[in-house]
Amino acid sequence: MSQSDKHRILVLEAVKALEARYPKISLVSDLQTTPGDPVPPVIDGFRPDVCGCTPSGSVSIIVEAKTDDDLDNNHTRNQIISFINYLEKNKDGLFILSVTGCRADLAKTLMRFVLLDMEITSTQTMVFDSLDFWCYMATNGDFQWHLS
Repeated sequence: MSQSDKHRILVLEAVKALEARYPKISLVSDLQTTPGDPVPPVIDGFRPDVCGCTPSGSVSIIVEAKTDDDLDNNHTRNQIISFINYLEKNKDGLFILSVTGCRADLAKTLMRFVLLDMEITSTQTMVFDSLDFWCYMATNGDFQWHLS
């Protein structure tokens, strides 16, 4: 569940942006309005903040929202690795780390270091800074962040 109002805002901003960007994806967040509302599934011991499912029901988008004080730690790294590994097994997924604009550069650096240690073949990775999506992709053989 969401830990704070700041976290809740990050989750809601990500959901709003994803609904506009991927209107055919069904999104489920950990922000229940009433008991019994659906929540994302637990993946490798962690529950993501948002999951996007295709019409067939498979999870294709995972969003993890991190407040400024909760970004740079081992727990966050372990969540990112678990979620990306899950998406890699299911092919053609998208992992998004949602942060505030003032922590976007730190989030990109953290993601870059995590991804250097992983062999990613089919999962796209992004940082959402509450306004823009930044995609980590190869340009002339070198991986860089690009506005998406």
